Amino acid sequence: MRDGRVSRPGAWDFSAQANAAWERFRRRYKTLTPREQVRLDNLDWWTQLEQIGFTEDDLLLRDLQDSTDFGESIRHVSAYAAAAEYFESSPANEMDFKMVGGNSRLPRELAARVGAGSIHLGTAVEEIRQRGGRVAVRTRERTYSADACVCTAPARVLDRIRFDPPLPAAQAAAAEQLQYARIVKNQVLFAERFWGAENFSLVSDVTSHYYFHSTNGQPGREGILCSYAVGEKADVLAAQSAARRQEIITRDLSPFNDRAPRLARAINSYAWQRDPFTGGAYAVYRPGQWFTVRPALARPHGKVLFAGEHVADWQGFMEGAVVTGEAAAEALTSPTRGRRRA
Repeated sequence: MRDGRVSRPGAWDFSAQANAAWERFRRRYKTLTPREQVRLDNLDWWTQLEQIGFTEDDLLLRDLQDSTDFGESIRHVSAYAAAAEYFESSPANEMDFKMVGGNSRLPRELAARVGAGSIHLGTAVEEIRQRGGRVAVRTRERTYSADACVCTAPARVLDRIRFDPPLPAAQAAAAEQLQYARIVKNQVLFAERFWGAENFSLVSDVTSHYYFHSTNGQPGREGILCSYAVGEKADVLAAQSAARRQEIITRDLSPFNDRAPRLARAINSYAWQRDPFTGGAYAVYRPGQWFTVRPALARPHGKVLFAGEHVADWQGFMEGAVVTGEAAAEALTSPTRGRRRA
């Protein structure tokens, strides 16, 4: 939906010039030398696409399409990080799959394996200290001692944890430099599913970049549309009351169906950039950071290993947290392989 006009699937596309440029770049990407990869990383995604032949209209379309994935405008994203997400594949990349019964099944199963008594919620870590081959993790209430520590705290909040010995200067600087996406996630309940198709999704040029059907495949007349707003638009929505946020999000759907505002019944929102324990939704690698900031953040610090979506191949997905967590666990059981990978 652009400028109030709705285009159905198959009724819109990038220009023939852009599609041809995309295919040429896809083929060339596979042959890039390490030096060329670094050069690509130093460009933003908008500039790279412009240089290979995307028109201004193509770039605006691409920005709308990509901004939710990256959490910011493609003007702010490393061209290498963006290209890698599109042109590289991994057997562990399952971001297009859904979990039957809801994502909450995953933490519940993990809790069942670990044991509820071993999980401490609402317990902020204040210090991680290493002495004599042991790691002590201190909170306000108590100290936990272990052979090693896997730290999954987002990079933006690492400076709230005192490391003893301190993190290397390059690693601490990398944590300060990495930005996280500003995203407001809004779930809007509607009295009926006016959008029709169960697999409905909509890319938009208004306040929320992206809408999709959250109750896909679930019974009932009512339905939920999830909407994402990113960047400056996310900050605008986060500053509104719930009632005004619902009004804005549903009014923006009027060109698709003018009944949307009247059918809205409730909204539940979360502004990730206001979360004190994350500082944003997920990591955004800016130009020049993929080969500098990311490896520095992933480097073990003694017996403290780091994991999380911010050091994964793709940012913003649970899969990245799982894969990097598995790699950290493997490094603990196979230290030699872990050092080579780091």
